[in-house]
Amino acid sequence: MNIRLCFALLLLASFASCTTDAPRPLQEAQARKDPAFTEFFRRKTGWTAGDGALSIPLSDDRVLWLFGDSHVDDFDARTRTIPCLFQARNAGLLQGAPEVRGQKPEISKQPQSDRTLVRKGPGSRSWLARADAIDEWFWPLSGFQNGEVVYIYLSALTRSGVGGMWDFRSTGHDYWAKVKFPEMEPIEYSTLPSFHGITFGNGFVTEDDYTYAFGGRQKGDASDVYVARFRSANPESEWSFWDEEHWNSNVTNASAIARGASTSIHVCKVRNKFLLTTSALSVACDQGKEIYMSTSSHPIGPFSPRKKVFTIDDCYRGHYPFFYFPIAHPEFINSQDELLVTYSINGYEPCVSSCVKGRAIPDHYRPKAIRVPLELIGIK
Repeated sequence: MNIRLCFALLLLASFASCTTDAPRPLQEAQARKDPAFTEFFRRKTGWTAGDGALSIPLSDDRVLWLFGDSHVDDFDARTRTIPCLFQARNAGLLQGAPEVRGQKPEISKQPQSDRTLVRKGPGSRSWLARADAIDEWFWPLSGFQNGEVVYIYLSALTRSGVGGMWDFRSTGHDYWAKVKFPEMEPIEYSTLPSFHGITFGNGFVTEDDYTYAFGGRQKGDASDVYVARFRSANPESEWSFWDEEHWNSNVTNASAIARGASTSIHVCKVRNKFLLTTSALSVACDQGKEIYMSTSSHPIGPFSPRKKVFTIDDCYRGHYPFFYFPIAHPEFINSQDELLVTYSINGYEPCVSSCVKGRAIPDHYRPKAIRVPLELIGIK
């Protein structure tokens, strides 16, 4: 063999060896499905299906879960289906405390201690409802505990007259539901002032003397995000709103601090960061499938650019569902430093009919759960 050719082959071999042995970049942490917590929402009695799945950690280690339109005690074990029509505009699920007080398990170790909160008796089963409100109903959003009272922000709605699944509109005034703790009853309601089209129930963070309330107002296909604050000892008065420079008592001066990818937005605090969770636009089957997150060191922002953390994979007969409302639950960070996030799906219409002979598949109207590694979103 020609000496020059032999040298060239040896040189190529050395390059190949260097390429093969070079360290590969570490793969970024990935979000994953949480089958155990998804199973937590598969119930045969009490609350059986619905959307929302907002959580309020309580001081006795229980967790109050809040749902919007809900099915209650209507699961048919033989067909594994539910009726097409729900019976409650809202419901609560009181998750029992863990066996060892002070620990936060991934799911309750005593599911038999979980309790569905709905209205008893004939008629609507809605847990949160004013007796004097005939054409009005509540969808519960976020909340927090303040001593012996659990405050729940209620979005007050009425029919818009357009018909169909979008036949609703805001009444213009939202409410506090004040729930006695630890009994979780009775419930009192107080009217909140007009917030100029902003719904301030998309997350609460209490720090020292103040509680920060995060809200959204629709703009185009998405929502701008706003922040207000009030003294934690008095949630019913003296709200002020961030106006880019100061806390202002006039809500019309409020300025957006961020923007969601759709109207689905939620803000909470995870360790040392404020976390904004939002989802791609989805109002029917086969539309947006992405969940995004961004963070800030301050309640007033600025928030980091949105980062895609998960793409839903809930495929049925070749189609993806109408999905919305991704919610982060910091009280359920596990030992692997993974944050629990739930999202709601609401069937596969119009691609696949949700109602067949008066029955529906409950899994098509139940929250799903994922785990997002904190390192994926830059939280230590």
